[in-house]
Amino acid sequence: MEPLASIRPSQRTSERTLMEAVQLDYVVTPFRAQKFADLYRPAIKRPLTYGASRYVFFRNEDDPDHFVHLIFWEDRAGFHRWWFSQEMQDVRVAISGLHGQPLLPKWNTVLEQG
Repeated sequence: MEPLASIRPSQRTSERTLMEAVQLDYVVTPFRAQKFADLYRPAIKRPLTYGASRYVFFRNEDDPDHFVHLIFWEDRAGFHRWWFSQEMQDVRVAISGLHGQPLLPKWNTVLEQG
């Protein structure tokens, strides 16, 4: 068995194909959480039409201005099609100014899931 450090994202193993999850963290400006959620809602399910296998969208209970969109992909090409699509560009324009930090997608390799 290869050490975890040597396993590349989406590398096929004898047991399974490793999946990747992209994490989009939105820390919303205070008092704008509902407006953000309303404007972002059309983007939540759309990754499924670009090849994502599933998604999770949640709001942190301890910090209600922190939203996370976690999307599971077999490869990054589908993410790039979705992320750079006109519809997602329109959503990003609509929510600009509602979150305080630049949005940088964070990639994670799923090692196990249940």
